[in-house]
Amino acid sequence: MEKINNLKNALKKIPGIGEKSAERIIYFLLSSNREIAESLTHSIKDVMESIKMCSKCGGLTETDPCDICASAKRKNILMIVESARDIMIFEKGRKFNGKYHSIGGLIDPLSGIMPENLHIKEIPTRIKNENIKEIIIALSPTTEGETTSTYLVKTLQDINIKITRIAFGVPFGSDFDYVDDYTLSKSLDNRREIEE
Repeated sequence: MEKINNLKNALKKIPGIGEKSAERIIYFLLSSNREIAESLTHSIKDVMESIKMCSKCGGLTETDPCDICASAKRKNILMIVESARDIMIFEKGRKFNGKYHSIGGLIDPLSGIMPENLHIKEIPTRIKNENIKEIIIALSPTTEGETTSTYLVKTLQDINIKITRIAFGVPFGSDFDYVDDYTLSKSLDNRREIEE
């Protein structure tokens, strides 16, 4: 059953899907109406062909720039996040009405990720071109997140702009994926200005 093993190995590459979950998915698809598998295949192909990264914020979009970056109704506040997924998480909470900037990861020298590997150098240009009045640093409260936050503050300290950070109702070491909307919303409300 080489083809089943190939599909199982492909499914296991998806975060959160292990051996048993992959097997359950395969047996569900094989025992279901063929239309379910065909619809899933079509949807995956459609997403892969039509979704791209916004050239401004790094979020996922069908158009470039994305609807958030193109909106004139958004406030001149720039939230710096780790990934496009974080943008979706904060948008789902419907509390933040500013703009986003995904830096595409966190500084992690042990994994070879340095500041130059991230989308940090674009931030001063966005501040100037988009008349940004405040920066909110919304990075995960991990060692890498703290390192990146410190680097961002030092990088932006010469620009005359208010820099805040989301409050920590978010436990240290946690991932935004596991934090409920209310806690994220409150951490945004209770953000604090960063002082050197």
